[in-house]
Amino acid sequence: MTGMLASVTSVEEALQALSANVDIIDLKQPSLGALGALKIDIVKNIVIGIGGRRPVSATIGDLPMQPDIIYQAVKSMAETGVDYIKIGFFPGADWQGTLTKLATFPRTTALIAVLFADAQPDFSVIDSLKNAGFKGVMLDTMNKTNGSLTELMAKTDIEQFISLAKDRRLLCGLAGSLRLDDIAELMLYQPDYLGFRGALCLKHNRTAHINKSLIIQIKQAIEQHQPPTVNTEKRILIADDNEINRLLLANMLELNGYTVDAAVNGEEALHFISENHYKMALIDISMPVMSGLEMVRILRKQHNPLRVAAISAYADDNRITEALMAGFDYCLTKPVDEEQLISLINLG
Repeated sequence: MTGMLASVTSVEEALQALSANVDIIDLKQPSLGALGALKIDIVKNIVIGIGGRRPVSATIGDLPMQPDIIYQAVKSMAETGVDYIKIGFFPGADWQGTLTKLATFPRTTALIAVLFADAQPDFSVIDSLKNAGFKGVMLDTMNKTNGSLTELMAKTDIEQFISLAKDRRLLCGLAGSLRLDDIAELMLYQPDYLGFRGALCLKHNRTAHINKSLIIQIKQAIEQHQPPTVNTEKRILIADDNEINRLLLANMLELNGYTVDAAVNGEEALHFISENHYKMALIDISMPVMSGLEMVRILRKQHNPLRVAAISAYADDNRITEALMAGFDYCLTKPVDEEQLISLINLG
């Protein structure tokens, strides 16, 4: 499913976007450039105003790609409590040094790289972004007077960008002076989100105030071009690094009429969740690569409401408390009781 990102400049605009049910509220100051940054105190006030009801992203400004400058800007923005920080990869300077520096940044806030279509970006950098710990990448435009993304980049290149990002399990977004007429074409590529600013303002004046009726118009156009909704009533995700445990649990569920996807660790489970829709997920707490606890914390930080049950061979009181505080909805002990499990699934 493709979400809508709306860029706003104030608490008032953020609440307006929230009331129109946009999926991501993005904070930036258009008058200061392609990715102009809002003042830190304004960002903090918007984060408080949104109150966790939607994910919030923010730009750090049109800064040169110098490691210390970018790192400090990211650090300052992370302290505001935003969910995503967008970093513009402008031409020139030290891209690799900046990536090396950012690879040491704590993973408490997701980093999103922004590549610019009018700067002929080299998509090979996407592998470096993944290795540096970035959670996503998007295409945008630097010069907002030269046309939209669809006018500045070939369709085949846009499709290649999305394919590369998804193959690396990165969130992928498209922006860049997008208009209502661009939506139908871009939705064919199934990006994770489409970003808008100018199209939300009267006469496409991106430095003017956003207009709620235009927000709703864009939101409805995206919804109209979504792929057919998948029936989630009979689809369950399980994650366990033990093959026997996976087979036993899958067999139990399939005998009760459910379709099952199986992951071997938390990272793979998150990928399944990003690509599919589930009635419920059953996640082992202890797994290599990414544990169930780490996985569910990331899931909740993404504001995903999927019901998730923790499964553990040693579900004592302390472990149950830890699991529930991390974001699990329920806790089950191995071996899982079939009647209890099916009753739990049917609660939703």
